[in-house]
Amino acid sequence: MHDLTLLLSCHSHEPLLNYPRVQAGPQSFIAHANDSALGDESAEGRIWADRWNLHFQSGNFTLEIPLSRLEIDLSAEKNGPIQFSDPERDGCVIATFDQRILSLPALHQQSNTHQQIQNLREQADLKKRLIITGVSIGIIILLVLLAPVFTGIMVNSLVSRVPAKWEQELGDSQMADLKGTETFLDDPKLKARVDEAFEPLFASIPANGVKFKSYIMDDNDPNAFALPGGHVIVTTGLLKLLEKPEEIAGAAAHEIAHVTCKHGLRQIISEGGAFLVLQLFLGGRNVMSVVGAGSALLVGQGFSQEYELEADSVGWNYMVAARVDPRGMISALQKVRAYESQHKDPDQLPQAFSSHPATDKRIVRLEKKWKKLRVKTGFVQFSRPGEP
Repeated sequence: MHDLTLLLSCHSHEPLLNYPRVQAGPQSFIAHANDSALGDESAEGRIWADRWNLHFQSGNFTLEIPLSRLEIDLSAEKNGPIQFSDPERDGCVIATFDQRILSLPALHQQSNTHQQIQNLREQADLKKRLIITGVSIGIIILLVLLAPVFTGIMVNSLVSRVPAKWEQELGDSQMADLKGTETFLDDPKLKARVDEAFEPLFASIPANGVKFKSYIMDDNDPNAFALPGGHVIVTTGLLKLLEKPEEIAGAAAHEIAHVTCKHGLRQIISEGGAFLVLQLFLGGRNVMSVVGAGSALLVGQGFSQEYELEADSVGWNYMVAARVDPRGMISALQKVRAYESQHKDPDQLPQAFSSHPATDKRIVRLEKKWKKLRVKTGFVQFSRPGEP
């Protein structure tokens, strides 16, 4: 078949499905023909059909193809031509871009051409349905992928509406409840040890009106957590596990980052589901009432891996800003890993450890931060120094 790229554009590029089944109008249409009699050239002329034949005429050149053996083909190219050919005449092809030709009554009165046109319509309908289905599935997948992003944006916006004073009161209330159920120590030696580790950290973290306070809880499980309003709690078990001030500061920096990033408030709101988040965002419910109802989760709650990794990164930055050797975080995690290896049963792990991502992964991420850190000297020298 001769190359049809020489064909010129013509009247209509309407989609196949858009043309009516019976349409009045011009009975002939602009077309081009290739035939062995024309050599390598194509002829421009007009095409029409009567009851028995498809006709093409260009000047003195004419072609006739009986409808009984006419073959109709729609180009696979977008907006491509409709091609008519005669299987008994090699190289004979008539092509037109005018879709209206398929509405000619003569082509529908002959069973051969009518069936071919019906088949073309069905193929076009199937292709259209497949495209619509594919687009619909793509939109659904896109919405599923973007839903967490938009939900996260709304959650952050909602958390920003919580007044600092209300957040302070919430943390104070939670701390008062803890003091009613747990034992807190005022041991001067332990207190001095904790304060020494925390002092440079507290001084460097943007307080925004918050006054940080440290507490020592009498609990053999190594644990640490922070509450809104500047309350930072470590257990006696953690002080036994972490010997160096840099390690204690690293654990505190991580927990404080949970509060400054408002992970607790964000998680309480997120756990209500996308519908609740949208309802709160649109003002259908009060944000503080929802947070207050879930405030019990602020004590010893487990965070998502996303929040834990973010707390590592933000806590690392706090250590660097305080000029406390940030490798204390790495050393602390290494000791946590050793503790985890001795307590294989997840039920035996404190909540603060059991919810964390794989400790090895966290250590690797922080070691990469250390390698990229430009200034690796001039850190705070504690009274009980030791290289982490």
